[in-house]
Amino acid sequence: MRRAACAVLFVLIFPFFIFAAGEYYTVKVNGIIDAANADYVINAIKLAKENNASAVILEMDTPGGMMKSMRTIIDAILASEVPVISYVTPKGAHSASAGTFILLASHVAAMADGTNIGTASPIDLQGNKAAEKITNDSVTYIKNLARVNGRNEKWAEEAITKNSSISEKEALALKVVEYTASDLGALMEKIDGKKVKAGGKEIIISTKDYVLKEIKMPFRNRFLHQLADPNIAYILFLIGIYGIIYELAHFGALIPGIVGAIAIVLGFIGFESVPINSAGIILIVLAVVLFIAEAMTPTFGALFGGGLLSMIIGSLILFPGRDAGVSWAPSYFVIGVMVFVTAAFFALIIYLIVKAQKRKAIMGKKSTIGLHGVAQTEITQAGGVVNVGGEDWQAYSDEPVSARDVILVLEEEGLKLKVKKIPRKKEEIQ
Repeated sequence: MRRAACAVLFVLIFPFFIFAAGEYYTVKVNGIIDAANADYVINAIKLAKENNASAVILEMDTPGGMMKSMRTIIDAILASEVPVISYVTPKGAHSASAGTFILLASHVAAMADGTNIGTASPIDLQGNKAAEKITNDSVTYIKNLARVNGRNEKWAEEAITKNSSISEKEALALKVVEYTASDLGALMEKIDGKKVKAGGKEIIISTKDYVLKEIKMPFRNRFLHQLADPNIAYILFLIGIYGIIYELAHFGALIPGIVGAIAIVLGFIGFESVPINSAGIILIVLAVVLFIAEAMTPTFGALFGGGLLSMIIGSLILFPGRDAGVSWAPSYFVIGVMVFVTAAFFALIIYLIVKAQKRKAIMGKKSTIGLHGVAQTEITQAGGVVNVGGEDWQAYSDEPVSARDVILVLEEEGLKLKVKKIPRKKEEIQ
């Protein structure tokens, strides 16, 4: 009877537990928390869900970063059906400011030896303390994150109000984190059997026969991560402004204006004023505009070269890179081929337009000046007919010209030519 009751109880309870064992994705969150890092972490969490990975491990070493990117990462963690483990590592690393928020939001929080967390008081872009309402909002937010995961709410508040910073031993004692471990292998042993709640389900983490798989940051994210450096973003923005100003002051210089436009878009990415995908679309559209402008007003390749550069950068940042394991993304080979095909297409159009313009210039209004021809009739001031370039023209001359005489075109007046007779050698001798 007791066995039957246990069996019934197990059947009733079992659906609420999932045992996580198998592949664990590791993601290195280094440097500033920015749009590139946020995109990287979010795609890794999505990939873990698609491939039924056991958990995502964020190996963190960050001074903090942008609040918008931090909240984007936290939203992904809170909504994740796969457990997210934040681990401050290696020895000597820290997870300050935005990193502290992310750590408290994670399903499991751990720190390596000799690491620290804290100093989460929000600041503005100038490095000054943020407005009181932003600080109060941040306090409530971080306390909620700590409460949801059963962590120390009081210390979480002090991390903002007092800019408190604590070591891994203090964090463990204050119940800010659940584990300290010398390395990732030691952490995996300690979290075996840990029960967490993710996606509304209770999950028991099992690390028996686990496999670690590193999800590397794609090239486009590495490139954009460099732009997020405040110094680089600031310099790019100023370069963009100077380029536009120079172009307006010296209209037709082209290169400063093109470089300025691209630099401003990249600077806005660094400031998180423009989403990454939107910036990619903007750069591709800019490239097409420059190609068309080159075709309409040939500039000996200046606009075309700027368009090519804009298209390459835009194409690279528009989609996530395949090196993150994302299947929904064109390969770099496909991107290269399409950029080449697009550039070749517009290059052909430009070539044909330039060729047509040259032909028009040859056959156009001023094309007969300086050419020789033959008088078809007698030419006087009243007029006559000459053949120049295989075509008959109305002509006149200040001096009489006989039929069959060789003439030289002096001027064009509408469709009428002014000509003069070229003396034959025999006449010149006489």
